[in-house]
Amino acid sequence: MDETTVNKIILLMMKRDALDNMLFERAFQKKTRSEFKELSKNQPMVIKIIGMEGEIMPSTIGDYTGMDRSSLTRMIDDLEKKGMVFRKNDPEDRRKVLVSLTDKGLECYNYFNEIVDELLKIVDEKDINELLQSLETMVKIFNKVADRRI
Repeated sequence: MDETTVNKIILLMMKRDALDNMLFERAFQKKTRSEFKELSKNQPMVIKIIGMEGEIMPSTIGDYTGMDRSSLTRMIDDLEKKGMVFRKNDPEDRRKVLVSLTDKGLECYNYFNEIVDELLKIVDEKDINELLQSLETMVKIFNKVADRRI
C-alpha cells in the first residue's frame, strides 16, 4: 500500500473518531438530565457497554475501550460511588468480578439509547446499513493486523 493511501486511512479514522466524540458529547451535554452530567468523558461509553452486555468483566470493558486495568478500576470505583454500577463475584469462578448496572445506571443507559435513537433519525436505513458494513470491515481488518502482532 502506498504512503498516500495509508495517510488517507489514518486521517479518515482520526476524523471519524473526532466526529463521533463531538456528536455524542454535543447531544449528551444538551440533552442530558442534571443527575447524569456528573459523569466524566468516558463514563457514558462504559455505562453503554455494561448496559449492552448486562454483566461484564472489567477486562472485557478494557477490550472494548482500550483502557488499561488501573484506569478501569478507578473508573468503576467512581461509577460505583455515583450509584451507577455494582460489582459481584462470578458465581461460576469466584476469582472473577462482574460489573452490572444499578437501577440508576440502567436509567442512564436507557436515556443514552434515547439520545442515540434521536441522532439516528437524521439518517436513512441505507446510511445505517453502509455504516454497519463499514464498521464490520474495519473490525475484520484490525483483527487481521492484531493477529499478526506487529
